Amino acid sequence: MDVYKLILEHSLNIKNMLISFLRTLAAQFDDQKYPTEVYFHLLEQTRVAATPAEIGGALLHLLGWKLGKIRRDPDGPFIAEPSGTRYVIHNASPKVISERHEEILLSREFFNWAQKVRATHYFEASLIHELNRFELWSTTVMPVFVLHCLQPRIYPIVDRWVLLAHDLLDGDQESEFRARLRSDVEAYVAYHGWWLRVLAEAGLGPMSAQLNQLKEIDAGLWAVGKRAARLVAEMQTREDDSIESPSYGAHVRALGTDAGEFKRRAIAIRNSGKTQRQAIIDAAAELCIELKPSYTQYPGSHFERWRKQGLE
Repeated sequence: MDVYKLILEHSLNIKNMLISFLRTLAAQFDDQKYPTEVYFHLLEQTRVAATPAEIGGALLHLLGWKLGKIRRDPDGPFIAEPSGTRYVIHNASPKVISERHEEILLSREFFNWAQKVRATHYFEASLIHELNRFELWSTTVMPVFVLHCLQPRIYPIVDRWVLLAHDLLDGDQESEFRARLRSDVEAYVAYHGWWLRVLAEAGLGPMSAQLNQLKEIDAGLWAVGKRAARLVAEMQTREDDSIESPSYGAHVRALGTDAGEFKRRAIAIRNSGKTQRQAIIDAAAELCIELKPSYTQYPGSHFERWRKQGLE
């Protein structure tokens, strides 16, 4: 069965009612992992920040939000206004947020650059390259998120889920779609152009719409990609389970964490909705692979490495 073709045909059936569909699915956005009121609070803090410490501090919290490391907590040390929601921030991978990242984001040089971005009124892909001069991250996703935080009306968030939604719903795309996280600027430029067309279909202008209206569209696209990836994983699992092989047990016991089967299975489980850490644990259990205790300490680093290998 061609799983991708099946989902594409299904997506075309709902294309004519795209905006209604996105707004309905927006309710499925994971508000527990990514608290919405904290997100809006931190965007406002970034907008009004007047010092390097203020803008760097807000961005560091937003990076924690992007990574799913913020949780509502009645005893949390931080407060989101105007809701009064208290929250905590859990540690993220040092590849994304480390002392070096903090030093750069809190610096005067970065603050001066950020002020320029906040003053822009139109899309400039070159700013992604400019941000890369600070050597914060090796992919495009996190720099784009920083630009989004500084100018949320111009730079939409990008991740594997919205890119999958783009591939599913853009009728001009003939390429085989799959959940993936592309790291080139050209891919983001293409997504940005499509995002503007979606907003226009919704009757929204990026500079005049309310932020919660833009967030609703983004959340709907996120949910489309998430649902499609889960469907792919479920169908592929059923197909795998239908294949009988007498030598399967002997085969999997010869595998290690460098095996493609292990990586692909972990990605499929992650795409079905489980956390990165649990996906690795479940994949290893299925394939009888013994994990070193340290292997799940920073699970995101493995998924990032596999993405660079073209597996996502």
